[in-house]
Amino acid sequence: MKKWMLLFLMLLAACGTTNVEEEEGSNGNAAPDNEEDNSTFSGYVMDQNETSILVVDRIEPDGGEPIWVSGVKEDMWLGKKVEVTIDGPVAESNPMQGEAGEVTVLDPERPEGADLTEAQALASALSEVERGNALAIESLNFDEKENQWVVKLRSTVTESGSEKVIVPDEKFEEQ
Repeated sequence: MKKWMLLFLMLLAACGTTNVEEEEGSNGNAAPDNEEDNSTFSGYVMDQNETSILVVDRIEPDGGEPIWVSGVKEDMWLGKKVEVTIDGPVAESNPMQGEAGEVTVLDPERPEGADLTEAQALASALSEVERGNALAIESLNFDEKENQWVVKLRSTVTESGSEKVIVPDEKFEEQ
């Protein structure tokens, strides 16, 4: 009887073991369940508060992919084109949410003949519209003949259509 009991315990113990190599990372250490790769998002800052910015892809057929990024330094972010590396998990809410690891401001484009950059024109347009919903850029064009920017924005949340904002191409002082 002792032999059968010993055999049963050995069989039971063998069933409960796992292959350690399959669960460990390449360095031999087990990876924590909550560790995720950093995600990178790029787009325009369409809204902001003291330590968070709302980054939305440029023109997307389905309305853009908005993400609130917290943990950014206090600055004038509105309208700037940025690339954001998220440190940690991304909350799959609408809009998504994540903690900033690194925020890089990309060089603003200035079309030939324009006084304002894309970022300045967009910031001016955003200051004139209600930003209650996450907005995406439908189009952002400089009209050299009229010396103005034509900015079309739309909600990423509702199907309320586009809002067109005309921004005169006049240099202004940044604050």
